[in-house]
Amino acid sequence: MKTKVLYAISISLLFIIKVAGQGYNKNYRLLSSGDLTIDKNFYLITVIEKTPEVKTILSNNAALKSLLQKKVEVLKTHVTDTCSHPVSLLSDFFWKQDTAALAKELQTVYAANKKAFDKIIDGHLRPSGYYQRFVGLSNEVLLAKAWNQCFYGMDYIINQFGLGKKMRYPHIDSASYVVTSRSYRIMLKDMVASLNESSKSFDVFYKPSLAVAMQLMQANDRDEPARLEPLEKGINKAAYEQIQKTDWKKYKYAAIVLPGAGPELHIPIGHEGKLHCDAAARSYLAGDAPFIIPTGGYCYPFKTIYNEAVEMKKYLMEKYKIPASAIIAEPQARHTTTNIRNSVRLMIRYGIPVNMPSLFVTSMSQTKYSAAGSFDTRNIRELGYTPYTRKKQLSNHAIEFYPVMECLHMDPYDPLDP
Repeated sequence: MKTKVLYAISISLLFIIKVAGQGYNKNYRLLSSGDLTIDKNFYLITVIEKTPEVKTILSNNAALKSLLQKKVEVLKTHVTDTCSHPVSLLSDFFWKQDTAALAKELQTVYAANKKAFDKIIDGHLRPSGYYQRFVGLSNEVLLAKAWNQCFYGMDYIINQFGLGKKMRYPHIDSASYVVTSRSYRIMLKDMVASLNESSKSFDVFYKPSLAVAMQLMQANDRDEPARLEPLEKGINKAAYEQIQKTDWKKYKYAAIVLPGAGPELHIPIGHEGKLHCDAAARSYLAGDAPFIIPTGGYCYPFKTIYNEAVEMKKYLMEKYKIPASAIIAEPQARHTTTNIRNSVRLMIRYGIPVNMPSLFVTSMSQTKYSAAGSFDTRNIRELGYTPYTRKKQLSNHAIEFYPVMECLHMDPYDPLDP
């Protein structure tokens, strides 16, 4: 009897752990706010906007309503005051000064409305994959961390594109303008006036800061998260459809991940990028995998009009006659770390087997760099994890790896590729 009781308890504990750790669900369909940049950076907010019950709870909370009015009043004041410098115009929209009190209030709101919040956590936040690194946490802690990512993400955008601070990748992600210039100050003043006009529609406490952040990205022409989307209905349509027909047993590897190499000049593709493509083409033509994933965004040089993944796809099709149905473009990654992460994201969401190994194929120098332990360290420092496991260098041009589910997790430290 004692053994049976212990067995029953252990089964119950396993069930509890399983439920608490539920994460990405391939059948889940992401919600849309109509602004993909918001969806990718602040999915919690998108879910709230699409859930009237939760939105009403937040809108009616006295403390949060007071915070909302405070920020709306700042907009109104700045329309007529003499403030014109970025720091004076934008500082009140940071969350860092409100973090402790706000976290406590949101915790109280959750406790008082647990059923409503648990419904969006279990029904959206967990299965979306956007909070995959938090799936082992309780709903209360997961929600707190999701809120924290939203607040940090908005502050990051205001710092980078409003105050011109050099954040993670300043060479390619900085503000497009000199933020201390007269023209930029005039633009900011006009932006504040415009937001004041629309402030009547701000019905939840996060709206003013979110609007400021999105306006700053728009002012700097930084819409990279939304460009070329939806990929599976555009540039990746043929490959996406081919995935469903693929006999995976015929291949040793699921995919060949091909990282970009941004040219120094404003040209579609440089010599280094072509060498990367040549290596990947050799692997594909040898039958190693059914798909190549060229990966790279609008990166080098600064404000380039060319997309690395798109140009590499063109090169592979034109030079090697590889069909579009065999090439999955990943057009948003900005670094070697996210080349792998974003490729894995597409593999997971498109249904490419993640229990099979894949190949990272590139030039000799980048292979050597990526195979080193220092690259693992960089991933952990910048992403919080390595977007691969069981990494093994096979040659001067190829590394074998297995994907990890954490790659789905959104990154508040990189608003252009969250």
